[in-house]
Amino acid sequence: MNKVSVIAGALFSALCLALPAAAASHTVTVFHCVNKDKKVIDVILKDGRYNYSFGKIGKAADISIDRAPAQLTSNYLNTRAADTDTGTASSYELNFMNGDYHYQIFSGYIGSRYDGGVTVHKGDKLITTVNCLPETVVDYLAEHVFDLPEA
Repeated sequence: MNKVSVIAGALFSALCLALPAAAASHTVTVFHCVNKDKKVIDVILKDGRYNYSFGKIGKAADISIDRAPAQLTSNYLNTRAADTDTGTASSYELNFMNGDYHYQIFSGYIGSRYDGGVTVHKGDKLITTVNCLPETVVDYLAEHVFDLPEA
């Protein structure tokens, strides 16, 4: 075996061993948007964990919650809705619990009208709903909710 083949084989082996580690540390945007007050709602998947954060653009997040997939719940609804312009409606939800607080990231369509954002509950009481500006939304919730426990 010549020297070039040995070096190429060693480099290939090192690359193959490094790929799973690189894939595991890859960050995936699950949901992102900005509201009218220039606050950012972000959900990312990194190192096999989901992170929800909320805060002012360019500043440290006001809140950041990191959870394993088994610690989250999700919901999905797709239905016929005769009173909409398309006759359909769909909704996706991803739920983060933090003590008594429940953060529900939501997105969906009522006909052709998009709606997305986060609702915050303390116990059974609705604290607030933060709606996204539609033109700021990056939404991949639908690609993740089916892999998580149902609420």
